[in-house]
Amino acid sequence: MDKKDEINAKLEAIFSARKEFFALLDELVPKKNGTDVFDFEKAKNPELKEIYAKFYAFDYNVRKLLPDVYKAYGVSGNV
Repeated sequence: MDKKDEINAKLEAIFSARKEFFALLDELVPKKNGTDVFDFEKAKNPELKEIYAKFYAFDYNVRKLLPDVYKAYGVSGNV
């Protein structure tokens, strides 16, 4: 496996984990009035809002880094 393929595989693992996180959050947190906005006030576990906030900060920083990774390794993807 060359470096480009290795980076693509690692990026796919990140995107897969992100997708799983949001799928779980979708199961645990209702949405506001039929939108895609989480309604943490109605969630059974009040700690989910804090968990989401910490994940969102991490996710945001990863997405900011991705264009540089794509450029450095000549790969493409979805930010």
